[in-house]
Amino acid sequence: MKVTLAGFNVDTVVSDQLKNRAQVTPEILSAAYARISRSKKSVTQLREQARDEVEKARKSNEMIIFEMGHSSVAEHAVFNFDIIGISRYLVETIERSRLASFTEKSQRYVTLDGDFVLPGEIEGTSLEGEFTALITRQNHLYETLYNRAKEHLDAIGWKGTPRERFGRAKEDARYVLSLATKTQLGMTINARSLEGLLRRLDASPLAEAKALKVALEQQVASVAPSLIRYTKAEAFTTEMSQRLPHIPDLPDNTAMEMLGHSAFPEESILASLLFEKYGHDPVLIKNWVHDRSNDEKAAIFDELFQGMKSYHSVPRAFEIAYFTFKLVISSSCFGQLKRHRMSTILPTTYHPDRGYVVPPLLHDIGAEAEIALLMRKVDALYFALDAIKPGLGSYILTNSHKIGVIFKANLRELYHFTRLRSDSHSQWEIREVSLQIEKWARDVCPNAAKYLMGKDAFNSQ
Repeated sequence: MKVTLAGFNVDTVVSDQLKNRAQVTPEILSAAYARISRSKKSVTQLREQARDEVEKARKSNEMIIFEMGHSSVAEHAVFNFDIIGISRYLVETIERSRLASFTEKSQRYVTLDGDFVLPGEIEGTSLEGEFTALITRQNHLYETLYNRAKEHLDAIGWKGTPRERFGRAKEDARYVLSLATKTQLGMTINARSLEGLLRRLDASPLAEAKALKVALEQQVASVAPSLIRYTKAEAFTTEMSQRLPHIPDLPDNTAMEMLGHSAFPEESILASLLFEKYGHDPVLIKNWVHDRSNDEKAAIFDELFQGMKSYHSVPRAFEIAYFTFKLVISSSCFGQLKRHRMSTILPTTYHPDRGYVVPPLLHDIGAEAEIALLMRKVDALYFALDAIKPGLGSYILTNSHKIGVIFKANLRELYHFTRLRSDSHSQWEIREVSLQIEKWARDVCPNAAKYLMGKDAFNSQ
């Protein structure tokens, strides 16, 4: 056996100092790996050939990816981007990319300075002054509530270090900040996923999204021109929602609920595990499992979980069981839910009529009236902005405004979700959601979902 580190992400400041800058491109790896299936040469030799003939490698990429349709070849090329000074609102469009990694500046841990994105659509118009004034008011209330919350936690003798106290006050005060608040993130994404992101940004009507699309495209154009081609949004995508039928206004139940789950989930999991081991007919295996008593099935699951640690994943067969939930959560909470990209997450658009969340700590300091006064002004400006362009009004909405979400996840993903989100260190709102999901799943799968819980609860057993 021979294992070679073929390449890794390189800081562009370092690569720019190299004599042969043209060879510093992920296209080399894509071209070399694409040739593996049709060449007798070793992959090491193929990489050497691609390095020596970069232009030839690029033509090979274009033929294999775009003419032959082997798009997965583009996934061998990986890019790292610093994305600075975009709105919290635009981040939601970016982070819909499933096969990518994001680390974003957290409003839970970083005290914000009031920076915000001014949408290009209203720059220089009569609404610019009103927008800026209301953002300034939101930021001022954030500072006021942050300081009052810290004082309240001191007064009640809240347990925790000063840093934890500041963080607790900060994470609830941020609910009054607008979605226009500036943030930054690091993004690692392969070329195939980047192409999809560029199309999604192009499909957005918002000027900020268009500007980001141009900036990302310019950054990769000279580095990997052979890997990304279809970056324009097409009518198939942009007009799809317009082809949906109109339905009358229906009452909106704002309660969270479990919408459904797979049939016979525990029996399906056990049958799948046994199929993997023995390879017998799946239907006959499922019949055999079905004939076992409840106690027998419970004993099998107990045996499976023997020796499990909090960091262990359950077997892939647990993906056979899935659950679908309707969630109604704040934008702040959604910011954490969307991190679980392997699940299916279908959010509504933002609208002030869905209401907003007032965190418990802000209730405790008597901030409801101040927040309500602010929200009335926010709602009024939302409608003025959205009249200019649909979606534009969301910039002035806050982290507290509610969004509806259909959240579908398999049981294996829920184990990961609850380990992180049911933990006592998790943010309070996503923790409440996670604890409710635990309960729903255990009601359906008392044996298979027995150990759905936060890391702290699991370790304390």
